[in-house]
Amino acid sequence: MSGSYNLTLVFASYCVAVIAAYTAIYFGTRIFSMHDGAGRKFWLGMGAVCLGSGIWSMHFVGMSAYTMPAGMTMSFSAPLTVLSWIPAVLASALALYVITRPNVSALSIVASAVIMGAGICAMHYGGMYAMRMDPQIQYDALIVAISAVIAVVASGAALVICRQVRVVPAKYAMAVKGVAALVMGAAICGMHYTGMAAASYPMNSMAAQSNTLQGQWMGIPTAIVASIVLLLALIVAYRDFKQAESERRSAAQAHDKVIENAFVDQATGLANRTRFEQLLMQKMATQHSRFSLLYIEMNGYRDLNNALGEQAAQQMAQEFAGAVRSGLGDASELARYSSSGFIALVPELSNNTLANTFAQLKRTVGQIKYAPSYGQWSLGYSNYPDSASNSRLLVRAAQKTRYTMDYQAQTAS
Repeated sequence: MSGSYNLTLVFASYCVAVIAAYTAIYFGTRIFSMHDGAGRKFWLGMGAVCLGSGIWSMHFVGMSAYTMPAGMTMSFSAPLTVLSWIPAVLASALALYVITRPNVSALSIVASAVIMGAGICAMHYGGMYAMRMDPQIQYDALIVAISAVIAVVASGAALVICRQVRVVPAKYAMAVKGVAALVMGAAICGMHYTGMAAASYPMNSMAAQSNTLQGQWMGIPTAIVASIVLLLALIVAYRDFKQAESERRSAAQAHDKVIENAFVDQATGLANRTRFEQLLMQKMATQHSRFSLLYIEMNGYRDLNNALGEQAAQQMAQEFAGAVRSGLGDASELARYSSSGFIALVPELSNNTLANTFAQLKRTVGQIKYAPSYGQWSLGYSNYPDSASNSRLLVRAAQKTRYTMDYQAQTAS
């Protein structure tokens, strides 16, 4: 004889399986990114307990959804019920161990799927065996075999899915993990209810008097226990996620700082020589590109540094950079090429345009603090590709002085 199901509790059992699967997937992907041995063992243990408890709880919630035929009573042996939890945890530990290894062969996946499927079957039929009856439950061997195949295939699919989830781009990770959890939850439930379909109950079967756990209420305490375990796991996972995010942000900031130190002049905030040479090479690689380089040397920088110190010299460099940027406009790429030299990549200049640019720079640079005493500067330029066809010669050509400016001499005259 066979019984019937409460569809609400059937759905509840599926939800338990999905939540457990999602938690295990999270732990699996987290373990893979860890290098600390103790940390990996902790997360593997947490994941195994959560997934195993979820499978175990799903079984008994599913049993609560089942109404025994002919008014039979459902009850369980407490020791055997607890014992049935162990294979689920061990199978889950194996699954997490496999999905977090750096390299796994196809043969290893198959062998692990068989062992994991055997663990799930052991949990299911162990849990059914805990429902001691006289005469005992009878099983259809063919359907039992089908349930075992489902367990093995589902385990293999779960292992493959979980290993792929960890390489999914971050923006799709949550969605893919959710879909994987839905698939794993369906696989766990599919094995359970197929196994239940294999069971039949002889007429006048009675529960053993030694059974102390009432079956119709088993789903409630097991679901509560599993929910508490999963909730704690999710809290730990959330805290771990926040910590990981904090570490990721710190690492990103440190990386940005390294990049800034490598490619940015700290005093002026301009690109440094290394960064400018990269930009110049990129510009030269552009097809049919024509442009000019302007090289501006602060001739009074070293005199100011010797007279008033580095802080004053850097202040003049900052103000000089701002004045040059203002004089050249937004179309230029300005960089600090040396302690006293600035270089700019600008649209191709004609002689008239160059004279106008020099006049504009003379006005803007003349407004900085140290211009009357230390504001002497010189300007050179080169055109690509007319002056040179490679970056080094192009810069050297720009460094040849074409215009000079001495505000002190101008004032004296």
